Amino acid sequence: MEDGTATSSGESSNQPSHARMVQAVLRSGALGALGLFAISLWATVLVALAGGTGVGVMVQSALSIVSLGLGTGTIALAVIAKRGLDYVDFEVPSRRDLGYALAGIVAILLLTYLSSALLSLFGVQEASHSVEQTAKSGNPEILLLFIPLSWLIIGPCEELLYRNIIQKSLYDTFSGYGAVVVASVIFALAHVFVYSSGSTPAQLGGTLATIFLLSLVLGTVYLKTENLTASALVHGTFDAIAFATIYLQFTS
Repeated sequence: MEDGTATSSGESSNQPSHARMVQAVLRSGALGALGLFAISLWATVLVALAGGTGVGVMVQSALSIVSLGLGTGTIALAVIAKRGLDYVDFEVPSRRDLGYALAGIVAILLLTYLSSALLSLFGVQEASHSVEQTAKSGNPEILLLFIPLSWLIIGPCEELLYRNIIQKSLYDTFSGYGAVVVASVIFALAHVFVYSSGSTPAQLGGTLATIFLLSLVLGTVYLKTENLTASALVHGTFDAIAFATIYLQFTS
């Protein structure tokens, strides 16, 4: 990256740039880790307020989504408090934004199919999300709860943290697409815990690679539109379709 200052050699101009890149990656990774910690903390508090682990599966599932929104929102608001509300990119989508959102939905569904087919070709099963495991244990109705919440909480809140806060903060150090890649790595790694239970390393690795590819689509939609509503629509729609598909598989 160019810093606008004259230097005597290419090597000396690259060194500070590399240092800034490393610092930017570490800061972004720390924001992602803080997001996970905040989600876990809110989940613990909410479950305790609801009566402890004895509450029903549906209540626990609802609280997990609420804690996701509160956790990601807590970290996002801490950044927004310093930068101002103008930093938030939620806007009414234009026709162009909706076009990118539609293209993103098609691309993300196609990538999911191709990734699944490729993993199957190598004999690797995809890891199961913790919600899917809960539904499979005899509680498929929780998936119906997650369908509307995909648009209302999951998509908007995760996009707020990983795109509007993390990806956008990388623009000063990386190119636009470079920021998309780095933010997508962080986004994929943030899903380790919800897919790790009962999964082999190959299954977990394959699933995280798929999430990384899907995140590239989300990041690109946000990069092109500069409107978080567009990427949130793609994210929420994809999750809603995924939960609906799993529900139909379990109940048909």
